[in-house]
Order: sequence, then structure tokens, then C-alpha cells
Amino acid sequence: MKKILLANLLMISASVFAQTYCIPEFSSGCDGGDVIDSFTIPAAGFSHLDTGCSQGAYGDYTTQTINMNAGVNYAFSISHGYSQQNVRVWIDFDNNGTFDDTAPELVAEAASTGPDTNSVTNGTISIPLTATPGTYRMRVGDRYSSQPEPCNTFGYGEAHDYTVVIGAAPSCLSPGNLSSSTITSNSASISWTAPTSTVGVGYEYYHSDTSTGPTGTTTATGSVGTSALSASLSSLSPATTYHVWVRSVCSASDKSAWSVGTSFTTACATVAPTVAYINDFAAFPGNCWELASGGDPATGPDDTDELWYDGDFLNADDGNNSAKINLYYTGNAGWLKTVPFDLSAGGYRVKFDYGVTAFLDTSASNMGSDDVVQFLVSGDGGSTWMILQTWDAANGPTNTSTTYSYNLTSYTGANTIFAFYGSDGTADDPEDYEFFVDNFKVETASLSTSEVFKAKDIIKAYPNPFTEVLNISKADLVKSVSVSDVSGRLVKTIDNPSSALHLGDLKQGLYFVTLNMKDGSKQSIKAIKK
Repeated sequence: MKKILLANLLMISASVFAQTYCIPEFSSGCDGGDVIDSFTIPAAGFSHLDTGCSQGAYGDYTTQTINMNAGVNYAFSISHGYSQQNVRVWIDFDNNGTFDDTAPELVAEAASTGPDTNSVTNGTISIPLTATPGTYRMRVGDRYSSQPEPCNTFGYGEAHDYTVVIGAAPSCLSPGNLSSSTITSNSASISWTAPTSTVGVGYEYYHSDTSTGPTGTTTATGSVGTSALSASLSSLSPATTYHVWVRSVCSASDKSAWSVGTSFTTACATVAPTVAYINDFAAFPGNCWELASGGDPATGPDDTDELWYDGDFLNADDGNNSAKINLYYTGNAGWLKTVPFDLSAGGYRVKFDYGVTAFLDTSASNMGSDDVVQFLVSGDGGSTWMILQTWDAANGPTNTSTTYSYNLTSYTGANTIFAFYGSDGTADDPEDYEFFVDNFKVETASLSTSEVFKAKDIIKAYPNPFTEVLNISKADLVKSVSVSDVSGRLVKTIDNPSSALHLGDLKQGLYFVTLNMKDGSKQSIKAIKK
């Protein structure tokens, strides 16, 4: 009887390889980076590295065996040599020599992230709970820009075949659909779905700031009871990527494998600049600074293109890195946003160096007819913006370093963000130049005679609220007045003002009155029109 059983098992195993499988073809090949270069399944202990482009874009690796279990999800990773890759994985569960392009034989589908040589596909292979234990053929297909097929015939890409041995489903199954939410600078929430097996004790979770997953002997970070399908993570570090896994504790002696992990990045913590905050752009764009594009100061950015980049300040070729934007292509609009600041203590100022040169040159350049670079501030974390300074064709910077300084006495928000907004406008101007920013600083403002604002020169405005006229003291020190509404839109400009500012034509509401002083400094006053 034992001899008959053994013979039957050998016949079943042999039948896996007796089938004639189609050989997938990729008419454009895989030597352009559209490859399955390294393929890993950590929880299955499988690693197949640095295989490169196979001859004929197909690799028969059925001599390599992958051990997996029914009812278990396995995270996998595939590295490529080019971007926009699509991956599918099939297992011929009925050993009929054909891979069905639907479930249950289609066990994974994912797409790559990252550019070119850093392109990686991370996904999940889901072995059905109903899969019969046995030996089967697995096919991994990769194709550029579109989905691979089991018997592929065209496109750029590659396919590998492996042998997979499916074992019985474990008695204690892992939770599924692990996700994160409510992420702050120091906390987050995670949640999951219960497995079909009975979870008699509860769940354990593990988080780490590295992507190395836990093993069966790893000590859990925390645990919850059997009725809980979520947990709160606390005491996390700001601006840090965390990886999380969870497992079922069915009984004291029976725990599941760790689930497929998820990851999240905590928010940036606000900076209270009691000690001067400085970004010299040595590391661009700076910790917790953000790049964005599109939109305008009234609406904020609406895209993620990165139009600000780094380079030597004023193209001096001296290793002094800075932030810069090239304004030449019509319609381009780029944002460079700072880390959030807590200015609630008051008494701060912002400073930075700036200048303009011709593109990739050190010579001077004019700005285009409708080009603008604006320095903005938001007191509500970036929901609304106010323009503090505008540079355009009328006041374009020179090709020498100039320091901008602005007293922030009117700004005491606990979530204040600054931004540089550069727009090439809609006019197709010939000017091709770069606007530079360096040595961005938020610091305590000094009232010494060397600083921008002297105590004796602080301007007072009255009455406030006003009806028709807003009076200012020491008008002889003021070169011009700019009035903006709460959206940052400039609504009125007064050159060489007298002590009485006639603002009766404004609608009721809050306005920001910027006093441009004759010594080059600025003062900002909030005024309410009744």
C-alpha cells in the first residue's frame, strides 16, 4: 500500500513538468531595463538576485523552489532597470499547462514606483485558502507600460518561471488589509481585518523605522484584545517613515505569521525658532521643505512637479549651494515651501539672500514682461497665502547678492509656512534666467540700530478699524504703501503717501497694509475696513 501511495505522489509531481507551457515572448526585448532583475519573497525565505535580462527575455528557473502555504499573503519585491513596469504572477493550480489570466491562478498584480534604475515593484502574492497542497509552476511576468500576459507576444519586458510547493493552510491565519490613518508628527492609527480562523487571544503589532520585517521570534511593539481591529501608535519621531506589521494570536501557543506590512511617514513637527533656524540648502530642498507646482497664491499649488532645483548661488561655481528656479518656459509655475514654524512667542523676522542671473551664467538678466517671483506667508499651514514681496520686470533683482528682511511682528501663528512662488506667466518672452534664494533664516528680531526696524521708526496706524481714512504716523519715512486682501491679492498701491491714506473705496473686511520704507525695510499692519 505504501509503495502504491509513493508511486502516485511521484506521478503527480512528475505531471507538473510533463506539461508543455507556452514560452512568453517580448518582441522589443528586455535589455533596455524592462527586466525582472531581483525577485524576493521575504516571508517565504526566497531570494533570486541580479539575474539581468534573460536570453530571449524568458528565464526558466523551475529548478528553484518556493515554499508557500494556502491562505497566506506574501509580500514580494522586484527591482527593474527602468520605470513604468507592470508585474503579474500566476500559478497553474490545476497543472493543465495553462496559466489562467484571472483568479484563482492570477495571484498578484502590481506596478513599479521610482525612476529608471531605482524602479521597484512591491506587491502581494495571495495564495487562495482553497488551494490544494502540491507542487505547481509559477510564472512572473513584467512588461513596460502595459500588463503582461501569461503567453505574452509583444512589448518590452521579461518573464520567469519557478516551481512553487503549496503547503496546507496554517491553523492560525494572519489579519488582512493592514492600513494606517490619522497620521501626525508623533502618532498614527493602524487598522486591519480579521482572518477567517478563530482568534482567541487578540492581535500583536510591530513597528520599525526600517523595512526589515519581524520574524516569528520578534518581540511585538504592542497588542490588543480579540475584539479590537485597530491600534494607536504613539511616541513616534517627526518626518520619519515607519513600517508596520500585525499578527493573530489564536491561542497562547498558536500565532500566525506576520501580515503583509504597510508603511507611513509621520508629519513634520513645527519649528519654534527660539534659536535661529537656518536653511543654507546644502541638502536640497531641506528637511521637511516641499516642492510643488501650478496654481497661484490665491489658490495654492495644484500639482507636484519639481521646478525649483539646487545649484551654486548666482552660478558662482564656488560650491555654495542654493535654491533656484529657471523662468523661460511659458506657463511654468513652481513652489518652494518651508517647514512649518511656530511663531506664537512673537518677535521674529525672516531673512534670505536672493539674486538673478542669465540661465547657467553669471551675467545679469531682466525678468520677462509678466514673470513674477513672490515671497508668501501662510498662517494656517498653507490653506491661504499672503504676498509679502513681489519681484517682476519693474524691480527685478541684480546678479549680486541682496538680503531681504521682513519683521514678523504681525505673525504669531503656531502653523506658519513661507513659500517662494515663481511663474513665467503666459507671455512668450525671450528672457531665460534663474532666480536664486540662499541662507533662509527665521530668527528673533533685534531692536538694535543695525536692524531693519528701529523702535523709534515703528509706524502707528489709526483709527483701526477705520471707515474712510487710515492715518499713519511718520509718513515722511514711507516710500509707498501696498494694500492686500486676505487672499493676498494686491488691491491698492499708493506712492509717496501722505499721513492720511484714503481707502474709502475698499469693501468691508480685513486688509494687510504693507509700508515700504525709504530705507528699504517693510512694516505690515492689519487693518479692518468698517
